[in-house]
Amino acid sequence: MDVYNALESRVERLIAAYRQLKQRVAELEAENAAFRTGEANLQALQQRVADLEAEREEVRGRLERLLAALQQLEV
Repeated sequence: MDVYNALESRVERLIAAYRQLKQRVAELEAENAAFRTGEANLQALQQRVADLEAEREEVRGRLERLLAALQQLEV
């Protein structure tokens, strides 16, 4: 009977280890999905920053032209 008890114990440990491994895989998959979402958000934010910088340069150019026009009027 000792052989069967030892075998049963090993099988139970194997099942427990499998369940832990399966749970860890699920946790890692969820973490991976969160990272991918974060990467998408980062890319969107980087694009938004680039758009805002371009808009700032456009506004800066307009203001410089307006200031130049005002300086000519004051002469």
